[in-house]
Formats: sequence, C-alpha cells, structure tokens
Amino acid sequence: MLNVDSTRAVTEENMWKSKNDAWAGSFACYALLRAALANENAYWAYGEMRAGDFTVTKRGDLEALRRSELTANYTTMDSWRDWRRFYAAIAQCNLAIAKLPGIPALDNRYSVTEMQLDLAQVRYVRAFIYFYIVRIWGDVPLIRDPSDGTFTPVAREGWQKVLDFAAAEAQMAFDKLPWQYDGKSPESPGNYRGQGISHWRSILATKGAALTLLAHIAAWKKDYQTALNYINRITDNQTLNNYNFVTTANLVKSEGSPSTFRGRTDENIFQVDLNLDHAEISTTGQLEDWTLRAPDVPKKEAEIYVSKDSILNIYNEITDERGALFFADLGSINPMFYKVKQLSAALKNPTLRFFNSAIVIFRYEELILLRAECKARLGIASAVDDVNAVRSRRVLPNLANTITGPALLDWILQERRRELIGEGWHWFDLISFNKIPAYTKLSAEDVRNGAAYWPLSKSALSLNPALTQNNFWK
Repeated sequence: MLNVDSTRAVTEENMWKSKNDAWAGSFACYALLRAALANENAYWAYGEMRAGDFTVTKRGDLEALRRSELTANYTTMDSWRDWRRFYAAIAQCNLAIAKLPGIPALDNRYSVTEMQLDLAQVRYVRAFIYFYIVRIWGDVPLIRDPSDGTFTPVAREGWQKVLDFAAAEAQMAFDKLPWQYDGKSPESPGNYRGQGISHWRSILATKGAALTLLAHIAAWKKDYQTALNYINRITDNQTLNNYNFVTTANLVKSEGSPSTFRGRTDENIFQVDLNLDHAEISTTGQLEDWTLRAPDVPKKEAEIYVSKDSILNIYNEITDERGALFFADLGSINPMFYKVKQLSAALKNPTLRFFNSAIVIFRYEELILLRAECKARLGIASAVDDVNAVRSRRVLPNLANTITGPALLDWILQERRRELIGEGWHWFDLISFNKIPAYTKLSAEDVRNGAAYWPLSKSALSLNPALTQNNFWK
C-alpha cells in the first residue's frame, strides 16, 4: 500500500493553477500560524508563564517555565524551544507569495483584485510571524524565498533588520487590505469567498490589523512617535473599522456572541479562530486546557491558577469589577481563572470537554493602552486620558492629570496587567517596560546577557551549523 501513489494528494506540478489552489494555499498560512501558536499552548507559554502571575499546581515543565529554567529536560520544553512550526508557516507564506501572482492568467475565475487581497493577507501573516518570533528568540533567520528543495544553512539576522522587513511587508499588506470584509471596499468588492462581514470579522487581516502590527513593531523598536502615528490612523478611521471598547460582561461572557473570546466581534482587531462553527474546536491548544477544573472539565485540579494573594495585589482597587469576574471559587486555595472560558455546550462528553475560544492577538483596549504608553514616553499629556478610557469601563476612578513620567508608565503597565491577564502580553510587557527583574528571579545582568530570549533548540543548532545559541543559554 505504501508504494501506491495517492490519488487524493495534489502533486506539486499541478498545484497553484486554479482559484481553489489559491484559496487553499493562502488559507494554509493562517492554519499553520494557528498550529504554531496552539501547539502545547505555545501562545501562553511564551507570553504569560514566565511573567509569574500564574502559579503552577504539579506540572514540573510548567514550573520550570515559570522559573525561566528554559533548558529543562521536558518534551514540552523541547517543543517550545523549537521554532520549526513558525518556519513551516513562513515557508508556506513564501511559497504563496511566489505562486499567487501567476494564477489569474491560468484561471479566469480568479481575478487580479482577489489575488492581490489574498497576497496581502499572506504578507500580513508572514510579517506577524517574524514580529512574534523576534520577541521570543531575538535575532532569527530571515527567509524570504520559497525553498528549492535543498537546504542551505542560514545564519540569524539582526532583530532590527528582521523587524524592518516585517514592517515593510505589513505596509505592503495594508495597501491591498480592506478595513472590513463588508463587500463595499475596492480591495474586496462583494462577498469574500461567498461569505459576509459577520463571518470574517477579526479573523482575517485588515487595514486595522496591519496598522496595529506596524504600531507594535515600531514600539518594540522604541520608535514611539511612529507607533503613535499608526495608532492614530486607526482611531481616526473608526467609522471605517468599527473598533470599540468591550464591556466587562462581554469580555468574560462564556456562551454566545458578542463575546471577546468567542470572537469575531468589533472589539477584536485580529484573532486566530478555533470554534465550533468552523469545526475547529479542540480539547487542547487553548488556555482553558490549563486553567479549568471540575465542575467545568473532568479533572480535579487545574494546571495553573492565580493565587488569592496575587489577585488581591493585581486588583487592589475595590471598585475594579475585573477581579470578581475574571476569577471563580475565590474562597478556595486555588481559584479558577474564568476570564477565558469558552466551553462548547453543543459537544459534551463524560470524559472530555471541548474548548471553543479564539486566540485573541490584538483587541481595542490593548491598542489604546499601547497609545497611552507611546504618549507617556513622548511626554504627551493626553496619555492619562487613554488610561482612563479603559479604567472608566472597568468601574475605576480616573487617574489625576498630574500623574506623569515614570509614575504614569507604572500605572500603564499595571493597567495592561489587569486588563490583558491571560492574553499573552505580560511577559512581553515586562521586556518593553524593562521590569523583568522586578517581577522574576532574573537579574538585570541576566537580562543584559539575553535571558529574556528563549534558547534555540538542540535540533535547530544541529541541523543548521550557521546558527549560534543565545548568549545566556550557551
């Protein structure tokens, strides 16, 4: 049987010739991004666990992760150290970017306009992946072209150059993306792939998602004025993008829509979808796999939780409604993190529960708090107004306009911690605010020596002799 050629698989010479090939090839980029972020809960492993807000019950690999012991010998740690899933997604993007422009000439059902839109989405995905892995590993190989079937060792490129490339790609994507997939824009006339705006909202790249990515790239490079300019282009075009603040009730809503983590709402700018509607639900790969326990799922103990002391420390203002709504069973030793809790009621199993939550990457409150940070670092007085715009929606009093400078930056960091807990931001915020020594056991010297970055995997180093290990982990 192994010697019989498959009649189902499309051979390489017959791929990339039709509209259906274009659809499959471009959406594969989103699918491979999702696979990279969901694998062993990688999105939260990279963005949350090292920051220390979550306590581990029994799992040794998660405790090693929490302590930044990233060379520990665990299968999951091997997976997190390895960037191959991200480069698999990049390879698919590179191939799609090379092949998509030739398809309209081969299939007249596939218009140039539609090709340009698909191409822009692929460029966005590639730009986002490079931005994301730079924050994890620092310098990374910059691979722009599809493979020719042979392997050539590629050295790591300086992270600034990689981010410059990602920014250029995101700008190219912006030019050909719509604000919304409502069928009214010249970039996407009519229903995209036969579906309307409610189907595609926040799960596909848009102009707003491209500008948000550009703002984050600029902010990571500490170019706060450029980042602010990108954010203002989003807020100045609110009538076109329809972004808005989310109520706390909808932020934590566990069933139905609108709900932040059910997804596809105007409050989300870009998300990676995993939901029942698309037959994409899973028992793993989402935060609930670590944070829930009985009676919600059939296990006695969650892998991680936020301790009562930490909850009281983070939500230390009595009127803040998030503390009571983000957590459940506060009287127990191990409270449950309930902010993200999308359990599919449609599919119940006595031994399994299926999770239905999206990986929310960019949402409006995060963007406004990023704008507050940029303004504060530039000495712009209205920074406090952006912080208050989020605080007022969480039943908190306004900060005084007299709070400026480092004190205001501390408030912004704390507000990001309160609002975005469990969303994969806190570790990266500690890096950008230079606060790792204040929250972890790592010293300032460790950080200067590269401890904020992850080590490269042994397999990557052995397969590619042009690579060098990050200094702290040598």
